[in-house]
Amino acid sequence: MAKSGGGPGGERRGLEAAFGGVRTTLAEQREIWLEALHEDAIWEGPTFHTPICMIGREAVSRFMELLLEVVPEFSTRLIAAYPTDEAETVIIESVGGGPTIHGGRYRQRYFSKITSRDGRAFRMREYCNPFQTYQAFGRDFWESRIDEIARSCNVDWPASQAPDEARL
Repeated sequence: MAKSGGGPGGERRGLEAAFGGVRTTLAEQREIWLEALHEDAIWEGPTFHTPICMIGREAVSRFMELLLEVVPEFSTRLIAAYPTDEAETVIIESVGGGPTIHGGRYRQRYFSKITSRDGRAFRMREYCNPFQTYQAFGRDFWESRIDEIARSCNVDWPASQAPDEARL
């Protein structure tokens, strides 16, 4: 069971705890996601061949676990952050990657729109190069695991999230 405070000293850990390039166990990852993701979290990847939409904390956390399963020392570096008119929303440019379990290397550039609510990741839309992902993960593996996670973990669109008029 996750500790209510989370990290050392009781503070809540955020997404940087997961993506800091340090290997963590699956149990540690699940604890981090419980702390970092809002219950109604949504993660969207509209640039993939089949656009991705993970709905709910469980689906988003399982998606993040997939990334760390193949790239266990994944880390990101912020290039720039761009504030928006909405205080809880920021657009960032970052680079990330790390060695894969297959002996290769994952390298990616991300442009992400991230909205927080109650100090947790609420809505994330990430634009990246899907071909880099397919190369590192294997396209068939990636697409089958994404489909499996979406089918088993996605929940109905939460009332707390505005509908997306351009949802793909």
